[in-house]
Amino acid sequence: MPDTDLNAEPSLQISYTEDGRSGTIHYASPETTFDMWYELAIPPAVADIGIPEPRYWEARTKTSLPQREAILRLIGQQVINDKLAGDGYYLFNDQTMTVYSGKKPDTA
Repeated sequence: MPDTDLNAEPSLQISYTEDGRSGTIHYASPETTFDMWYELAIPPAVADIGIPEPRYWEARTKTSLPQREAILRLIGQQVINDKLAGDGYYLFNDQTMTVYSGKKPDTA
């Protein structure tokens, strides 16, 4: 699945509140708003972002669980666009998204 760019969805906004080595990512759309914490990570990672677990997703974000992956991909790509000077990629599990600089290594 290709990454989504916020430019294709002008009604969506991601903003940041920075507090030294950590902060908050604010997601806003016409349907919902929610916040996620982040902190700078140990290389090769750049940042770790705390994301709502699937079992809490709908309550925390007011969006349906089937939308979770698309929203997280959009957030991950926008963080790369906003905060990295060059290539980057992200990986996420149930609780955390990790953003890396550089090209994503082949997993084959």
